[in-house]
Amino acid sequence: MLLFVLIFLLLFVAANAYILSRGWQLLEAAGAFRRVYLVASVLWAALFLAGMLLKRQLDSAAADMLWRVGAWWLVVLLYGFLASASFDFLRGICWISGKKLPEMIPHYPQLKWILFAVFSFALAAVMGAGYYNGTRAKVKTLELSVAKNIPGKQELHIVAVSDLHLGAVYTKRSLRRWVAQINALQPDIVFLLGDTFDDNPAPVIRENAGALLAQIHAPLGVFAVTGNHEMMGHPAKAMDYLSQHGVQPLLDTAVLVDNRFYVVGRLDRSAWGRKTIDSLTAPLDKALPVILLDHQPREWGDIARAGVDLSLSGHTHHGQLWPLNLLTERLYEQDWGYLQKDAMHFYTTCGLGAWGPPVRTAGRAEILQLRVRFEAGGDE
Repeated sequence: MLLFVLIFLLLFVAANAYILSRGWQLLEAAGAFRRVYLVASVLWAALFLAGMLLKRQLDSAAADMLWRVGAWWLVVLLYGFLASASFDFLRGICWISGKKLPEMIPHYPQLKWILFAVFSFALAAVMGAGYYNGTRAKVKTLELSVAKNIPGKQELHIVAVSDLHLGAVYTKRSLRRWVAQINALQPDIVFLLGDTFDDNPAPVIRENAGALLAQIHAPLGVFAVTGNHEMMGHPAKAMDYLSQHGVQPLLDTAVLVDNRFYVVGRLDRSAWGRKTIDSLTAPLDKALPVILLDHQPREWGDIARAGVDLSLSGHTHHGQLWPLNLLTERLYEQDWGYLQKDAMHFYTTCGLGAWGPPVRTAGRAEILQLRVRFEAGGDE
């Protein structure tokens, strides 16, 4: 763990030094604003680092505020790095060809100042659009057929959400809007697919946000599993809080719902001693539908062989910030969306909240609505 922290700090400092030095060079003709830029950027980066470290440890509104402001630096860092690397690539091409940009472009110092201003306005626009995508969820509706008959039940209406990351950034105000959207869909059952909390559940408890979770209307219940962020924080405290507010945690357990179908909830794969999918499903009556909740979309081959009919995951955020989605698309078999293996259905939702800044430039916040038909021999 200490080695990971040291590597992270080294990379963070190096990346910040790189983009700040490139910004300093661009502002050659900016006069006193050059120093204002440097001081403000260093302070913002320090807020990011302090907020990320303190929010996990302290039950403090001040620590929450540090993270709420500092988290936005992640967007500046990513796109500042990409812009700086692109500019250096252009300079490298000129250097290889035996030319230098100052010799090729008239009024080069002034042009650099203009480029900095254009980038700043473009970044502000990206942040604004990304904030809308990260705080205004769309409903994704999917209809599936499971080739099993359930007496007295032809269709199940499911609403599933993942990665709410409730805490310092996504607060009671966000949750109130989400609960209203979920209830408007009138689901039979609701699933919380992990990372309901952003590490430390203290801000959620302090705000009494659980009172809103208790307002979710679902006749067959509300069920939750842990995600990696619960495991990095206080998992027992988080799950106890959910259970106190009408949400049933499933921690490597299976429940028979309405005497008609099973819901199996796995501990996050980062948890020590997590049970195998075979051990969880072996005792179940496979004549009944089996729905699996597993935060991280892994082991899908094993899940299909274990007789699961529908598996729901989150975790990936579909990268959250472009172009990180290009990475998650290669790390996961299906980092976002629907996949079918034989008769088994899998869906990875890109999530409802976000980690760090409430910004999405790769996709939009999502509430998953599933209408599952039960009919022997049916296909999707």
